[in-house]
Amino acid sequence: MSRKLELPKDVSERLEELEKLSKKAEGGDKEARRELRRAVKRSAPEVIDRASDIARTGQRALARTAAANDPLIEEALYAKLDAMKAEIAGEDPTPLEALLSERIVSCWMLTTLFEVLMAGQFIRGQTHRVSRLYTSYR
Repeated sequence: MSRKLELPKDVSERLEELEKLSKKAEGGDKEARRELRRAVKRSAPEVIDRASDIARTGQRALARTAAANDPLIEEALYAKLDAMKAEIAGEDPTPLEALLSERIVSCWMLTTLFEVLMAGQFIRGQTHRVSRLYTSYR
């Protein structure tokens, strides 16, 4: 799912409802856990897709790590990941093409981060702030 495409209001609202139930369930409320299970099953596929999108969560965590608190790099990486997914998947992708494009982009982000971190190991006298390294090697 692309960041440039905002979530529809009904999907966003449903996710907020599910997140509230999830917090209650996280706190040990067994009834909230049962209600959460029922609510997820009654949710639209778009809601379930977004709530279960751990690939996106992982990509964003890697981008945050690579950016090392540099908001410009972080936002640029998010935009690059979205653009790469769209380009790789193509127009009207099949479920397999969409899944493969997610995996490819995740692997690219992970490999890029490892390369940046490894490069930092070979630079003497440098602070190991990843964003400085990243910007000097792109």
